[in-house]
Amino acid sequence: MPQMFEFGYLEPETIPPGRCSMRQALSFLSEHKTDPNEVGNAESIARRYNLDANRVKDVLSHFMVFNVSTAKSMIEAATSVEKETPQYPVVDMSTDTFKKS
Repeated sequence: MPQMFEFGYLEPETIPPGRCSMRQALSFLSEHKTDPNEVGNAESIARRYNLDANRVKDVLSHFMVFNVSTAKSMIEAATSVEKETPQYPVVDMSTDTFKKS
């Protein structure tokens, strides 16, 4: 079986200056979403990850991390489904009659 990777590919061990990995990009996108003024501004991200500040500004303006949320009632309904097996009619081929199982 082929090896499974978290982001669908083998992450590089070293990243050249001016580039970032998918993990790093998701990290600074989520930092920007939670705190855009202090930790998540483009200049501080560019300094931390050794990136061009203008490119970081472009990435922050065009990309974002999505949050998936569901209604609590939908989750409860999905988890409280009865575990019983449905009752299907059984056909007795020798007599051509239906029986409830």
